[in-house]
Amino acid sequence: MNRILYEIRCKCKEEISITKKRKSSNRSEGKPFLYPSPNEITSKTKTFQIKYDKKLSSVAKFLLNSFQNKYLYYAMDDILYLLKPNSIERNNLLEILYSPVLSLQNNLSINFFDIWIHEIYISEVSKVNKFLTNNCQNFEPFSYITIKLLYRTKIPTKKRESLW
Repeated sequence: MNRILYEIRCKCKEEISITKKRKSSNRSEGKPFLYPSPNEITSKTKTFQIKYDKKLSSVAKFLLNSFQNKYLYYAMDDILYLLKPNSIERNNLLEILYSPVLSLQNNLSINFFDIWIHEIYISEVSKVNKFLTNNCQNFEPFSYITIKLLYRTKIPTKKRESLW
């Protein structure tokens, strides 16, 4: 009986696509992750240099340059949202950010939520073929992306002694 009522009520066979609106970066429901103050003793920096063999698009360059003093989670969210149509470049930029973060997590036991991007520099280099004598445009473009990450270290908690 309920099935019949549902079929009578729903005669529309169209598919409805609901997209979720992206939340603003100032996060009205909670406090945003604040960039550590300069006098905070527990903050340290680590610099990574990554060679990127492909040509960066202008959107990717702009996006990477906008990450100065930004919380890592927000930077990854921006990449996922803004480069949604270009999945290859999105995945490449995420790999560029993930590799230094994994290095910090594995080597220094830094929590993912305690990492900020302090500075990013992009330097483009074109490799010239030395065996060609004429001035042709046979260059192999690649970029060096230098990422300086700021991370907060926490004092490890002491393990409680057992009562027995």
